[in-house]
Amino acid sequence: MADWSRWERRLAFWRSVPGVSYAAFLAGVFLMFLPIGLLGDIARLGAAPPERLAGEMILSGGLAVAYVLVSRRPRWFPVLIAFHIFITWKFDWFVPPRTTALTGEALRARLQADANAIAASIIASFVLLSNFVQREGSRYVRAHTEIALARDIHRLLVPAMSRRIGSFEFQGFSLPSGEVGGDLVDVVESNGRWIGYVADVSGHGVGAGLLMGMFKSAARTQLLTSQSLDHLLNTLNVALFDLKKPEMFVTFAGIHFDVADLSFSVAGHLPILHYRAATATVDELSIPQIPVAMFDHASFSASPVKFAPGDLFAILTDGLTEVFDRQDREFGLDRIKTLIRSHAAEPLGRVQEALLAAVRAHGRQLDDQTLLLIRVTSLPQP
Repeated sequence: MADWSRWERRLAFWRSVPGVSYAAFLAGVFLMFLPIGLLGDIARLGAAPPERLAGEMILSGGLAVAYVLVSRRPRWFPVLIAFHIFITWKFDWFVPPRTTALTGEALRARLQADANAIAASIIASFVLLSNFVQREGSRYVRAHTEIALARDIHRLLVPAMSRRIGSFEFQGFSLPSGEVGGDLVDVVESNGRWIGYVADVSGHGVGAGLLMGMFKSAARTQLLTSQSLDHLLNTLNVALFDLKKPEMFVTFAGIHFDVADLSFSVAGHLPILHYRAATATVDELSIPQIPVAMFDHASFSASPVKFAPGDLFAILTDGLTEVFDRQDREFGLDRIKTLIRSHAAEPLGRVQEALLAAVRAHGRQLDDQTLLLIRVTSLPQP
């Protein structure tokens, strides 16, 4: 899986190279391998007629370019290798060789021309490839500078959290799978009321990170005037629908505390896990709703949930459950439930560490991993 991931990253790089730069690179490769035909002519003491020499030069450079092009489509490698073997074996059929080698002044002139052509081809190849490296290197540095800035902004938008509000404790983190993540964890408090939520933007990279930033900004602005979960989601759906690509959306799972009551809402997200201390069981809290910003006229709702001191809520993204071991077995939600039951009485920091350690031991991170833990320490006073 790791090797395939590296291959995909290489393909992604070549797909991002501008057409002009890619053409210059292929021309440089062609000119680098073109002298192979000339070297063969030198070895045969100029025995090849001009048309055969031109064919060998074109064949040498052309095959090198073909291997570069086929490297982007590995399934064609066997076909190209078979063609390479065939054309090399049967080249004499297409361009018959000359049986007599040159001698004297004719040989000297031919070898001098071959040497000059080899030098010119190598110099031209060096110029083209150096220009390609310089141009793409500059573009690479600029791109990574911008990504580094986006990464720093992401860290400011999604910091690790550990706080307490009244009768509730909170612990959360978000680990992006790349430079910039699309997950969001946040707790917004106002006058003793609060909303804690996790959101997951579809896709990866800078585009997902930008939509995540817009989601957080819009959510915090809305929560200044209203902390109703259903109103929040309905407003965000309208606000974000026209600000993203058609295929993008945001899954959401959150809990709202108001005076003495808790309510929750889930929109296309994994269920919220509710550990009940009285029975040492873990329930799944979910509502069958589509993700936010998927359709412009969607409607969202919330449901109440009963709670007691010692209860623990866990809101997480599928980056924690969709981790696979070497036998391609998923970590899954059931393992998360088992870990919560085993560590529910421990400090939230320890619960978080246990979950993350178990996931990392199971397999490699493939997606952004985000978790928000909420513990009820006592019954809130109205």
